[in-house]
Amino acid sequence: MDVFADVLAATGFRGVLLPQLRSSGAGWGCAVDQLGTAGFHLIAEGACWLRTADMPPMQLVSGDVVLLPRGTAHQLTGAPLADAVPFADLEAAHPPGGEGVVDLGGDGPTVRVVRGKFPYAGDSSGHPVLSALPEVVCVPGMSADPQLQSIIRIIAAETTGGRAGSLTVATKLTEVLFVLAVRACIERADQAAVTGPSWLTALSDPRIGAALSLMHEAPHRDWTVETLANTIAMSRPAFARRFKAIVGTTPLAYLSRVRIDHAARLLRDTDDPVGHIAQSVGYQSEFAFSRAFSREHGIAPGRYRRTASTQP
Repeated sequence: MDVFADVLAATGFRGVLLPQLRSSGAGWGCAVDQLGTAGFHLIAEGACWLRTADMPPMQLVSGDVVLLPRGTAHQLTGAPLADAVPFADLEAAHPPGGEGVVDLGGDGPTVRVVRGKFPYAGDSSGHPVLSALPEVVCVPGMSADPQLQSIIRIIAAETTGGRAGSLTVATKLTEVLFVLAVRACIERADQAAVTGPSWLTALSDPRIGAALSLMHEAPHRDWTVETLANTIAMSRPAFARRFKAIVGTTPLAYLSRVRIDHAARLLRDTDDPVGHIAQSVGYQSEFAFSRAFSREHGIAPGRYRRTASTQP
């Protein structure tokens, strides 16, 4: 079981492209408000600077990818200390048109930024992947793995427009971009991009990673700490201690989150009765499931389904 892929699928994670930004001047700057979801910038051409309230200016060059897991308000500028104008104002003054590019003009070196966001279903404050990442993650394009470099090049090329299906190709690849960028963070030798206990770092632990796979593959099973420990050939106390230390929560608390996430996906994507969904994810009664689901999402399963059906 690919735990990472299963988490993204269970939370309805998807990529959306936003209007690009292009400028050929040195003194430009745009301020982006809190996105309300994760966002990203891919520097398709040239160089610019990224600023947030909590970090000094960071230079970005062609091929770099910046993830903003919690959609932190930030600024993109042509120079480290350039003033920034709200992006909405720039977009109004320079309408994207058919190319989908907010072109600020100018007569200097060109910078082009491909922008996007990652909407998902559920609580905006607790996505299991995004909450494990820092506010800003920069993956240098030139030092990334060959697959990520290839995706960056394809997205940069497809977003120049003009070819049939370019927008569809680029949009689909944004999700691949996200996975590869996060994977690069996980596999980074110093693990600097993923701090503290997290199921993301636990994926690289052979035994705890195996336990996570078991829970994602069969959330309906009547797992206990002892049965999980036995299956991966660990003692119960050692498994419980190691799981908590690496993942940051207990095995059964993690299992509960997996079950609720799977149930949420079934509520969004199927017409199965709530009672049937409850049993399929391991709950013995619809009442127990509804109580657990409401505790996690703040609303009952039936209302969650109705709300999800009205979302684009």
